[in-house]
Amino acid sequence: MALHLGNANFCLTDRSVSAIDICMGQQLASQRTERTASLARILDAAEQVFAEAGFEAAGMKAIASRSGVSQGLLHYHFGSKDRLYQEVIRARSKKINDARMALLSAVDFAADDALRNVIEALFRPPLGAEGGGKAYARIFAGLIVGRPRDQALVRECYDPTARIFIEAITRARPDIGTAQAGMIYQMALGVLASVISRDGRLERLMGREEKPLEDGELVTALTDFVAGGASAVSARP
Repeated sequence: MALHLGNANFCLTDRSVSAIDICMGQQLASQRTERTASLARILDAAEQVFAEAGFEAAGMKAIASRSGVSQGLLHYHFGSKDRLYQEVIRARSKKINDARMALLSAVDFAADDALRNVIEALFRPPLGAEGGGKAYARIFAGLIVGRPRDQALVRECYDPTARIFIEAITRARPDIGTAQAGMIYQMALGVLASVISRDGRLERLMGREEKPLEDGELVTALTDFVAGGASAVSARP
């Protein structure tokens, strides 16, 4: 193939065209990687700012500064603070729910400890690396309250997984009906919300401020508490 540029003629072989295609592909891949990294930085920064300031007081300027991008780029990607807040919830809830589903898929429902393992699968990800630490804990506590702004997001991001867990509870314990399982699930979230911030109050009330609970200890305690409560609920006439 010949290209005519001014007085110069260039012949591109199939090999050289292929090299150009590869180069362009690499550039596009690099741009996509950079864009993905930029969006991740923005979402992480926004999560921190929303947690620290609350939704109303959080500003796009502060989020742009924290993420190291211009406000113009922030608005280009997300449009508004409301949309950015929604994307923070979507991104974090996906990480949590994906981890929950992976743990749930490993549960042996024929085993005696099936209910405990279902409940543990609910608690472990929010308190682990997928949970976003203290920052998302504050946001999560707000979601549990059920503010009008958050209700549609909760339905979208959490209700589908909630239904799967409610069904899993009834599968693990056939003597527990769907209505009871729904109550157990929601009460479990309330217990989780009371300790997820890891602000030290639990240890203070336990008289062990000098020795914070490990994540695994807290997951075990929560699981014991909710599993015991679930058994009590199922035993009611």
